[in-house]
Amino acid sequence: MNEIIEELQQKLTNTGFKSSVVSVRRLPDIRRDFENLIKEGILNKDFYDEIVSRYELRWNFEPAVSSPSAESVIITAVQQPKVSLEFENAGKKYYAVIPPTYIHETDQEVLDVMSPFLEKHGYKACAAVLPSKLLAVRSGLAQYGRNNITYIEDWGSYYRLRAFFSDMPCADDKWQEPVAMELCRKCTTCIKKCPTRAISQDRFLVNAGKCLTFFNEASYDFPEWLDPGWHNCIIGCMICQDVCPANKDHTAWIMPGGDFSEKETSMILDGVSKDKLPAEISEKLQKVNMLESYDLLQRNLGALIRKKQRSAGKGKKKK
Repeated sequence: MNEIIEELQQKLTNTGFKSSVVSVRRLPDIRRDFENLIKEGILNKDFYDEIVSRYELRWNFEPAVSSPSAESVIITAVQQPKVSLEFENAGKKYYAVIPPTYIHETDQEVLDVMSPFLEKHGYKACAAVLPSKLLAVRSGLAQYGRNNITYIEDWGSYYRLRAFFSDMPCADDKWQEPVAMELCRKCTTCIKKCPTRAISQDRFLVNAGKCLTFFNEASYDFPEWLDPGWHNCIIGCMICQDVCPANKDHTAWIMPGGDFSEKETSMILDGVSKDKLPAEISEKLQKVNMLESYDLLQRNLGALIRKKQRSAGKGKKKK
């Protein structure tokens, strides 16, 4: 690996990021990984097509089209905590968690670190739409957990990954078959705790079509078989990550993300359209990247509040 790449990675390390760099010639391997999962029936084609449509994914597997001068892919990771939001409703306060990875402001922060360094050497970087988890594992930056979430040593799964194209040459890189954590060989905690049975013993690719995250990021109603008691986050799910031994030193890392008054909470639960929200609410939601998921917020927040109300009611009956 050349000196400029080593210097870049050291600069990222000094500012709190971890990274790996691979040549763009590795992208056909990533594409084949996806195609093989579909061919082997491990990844359902209809499900994959829905995900691509839902998130408007346009994979940059061909950098000659998306970034003509690209010679390398830089994969970065930055630590992120869970974020807690406070909502007041009917005189009571309810707390809702946003998992790590959903806060996007660090994407720009890493660019702000990389760009001046690269420009000094005559290069540049731009965001790339690529499967960052697979790239992180293939490049040795991370390892897969049985729950199909990636883990970095000392960070657990409490971080956000991003991929960037650069015209910085990368003649030599580290490239390997996907590696799973040694811890997962004997541990089955996430299998036992996943309420939807999306994680199984016989495969390392989670059945994403059964994952709770898949449903609370979808715009349609929850399926009837989904137990309301399973809801645990305002977006995504933390059950398998919270019980994972690799996260034992991180699960208590929660940062406050903002609070919403009785009136503000009512506006969200009443489905006031995003364009009619007061600026104060919009700003608070934007700060935690929930404004872009606002169409899901009414349903998901309502589900969490009802769950906690039922739990409180059962507690009173027992007394």
